[in-house]
Amino acid sequence: MAEHDHKPSEQVPVSGVYRVDHNSHRDSHEVTLLEGEIFPTCAVCEDRVRFVLKHRASSIHQDKDFPRR
Repeated sequence: MAEHDHKPSEQVPVSGVYRVDHNSHRDSHEVTLLEGEIFPTCAVCEDRVRFVLKHRASSIHQDKDFPRR
């Protein structure tokens, strides 16, 4: 999978674990984002933060063995 970075205010295209790359004020880290959410701005580096999908992850509610109750 080729890496493609996403910017704040874009819509999250797929649910999964994303690497967050800040503008030098902290090390990269991973977060979980859900499809349809909006990539957020950083409180420190604002819109210079970037997000890269590391791997897709589906909601447990999409799995037939774990129906919503």
